[in-house]
Amino acid sequence: MSCELVQADGKWLLTEEAFSIYAPCMYRPTYEKYVGEMEGYLADKAVKVFEYRRCGRDAGILVLDLGGPAPEILGIAVAGNCRKLGIGREMIAQVMRREKLDRIIAQTDDDAVGFYRSCGFNTVRGGVRYPGGEGGGEKRLLWGGDGIQ
Repeated sequence: MSCELVQADGKWLLTEEAFSIYAPCMYRPTYEKYVGEMEGYLADKAVKVFEYRRCGRDAGILVLDLGGPAPEILGIAVAGNCRKLGIGREMIAQVMRREKLDRIIAQTDDDAVGFYRSCGFNTVRGGVRYPGGEGGGEKRLLWGGDGIQ
């Protein structure tokens, strides 16, 4: 089975197909909100957006910010028909190898804590709230390394 993580094509990222994959990791997603978010990521030189292809089809998106004190996953999503196949875990592992990272952090709501823990993240309370204060109960999660708060 052919699988690969590649830097996402900006044109594809602004399509309805990409939105359908990424929407579940957004708060109250709309296509317009998604496009604005992706255009911001594409304009930011510290942010890389990856797409995961499985058997030639787009199956996931991972957004990584390399501009902070530690690399941070800003968003990760897997196409509905590809969930529970280990693709999210594989995307994180591949981006860490590709970018030569020894640690990575992510923020999430309660719904995804189990996923991150299954990938080896440790939970640290007191994470930063999502933009606009939209989510509740956020947690800062750390994978590898130490000392990140």
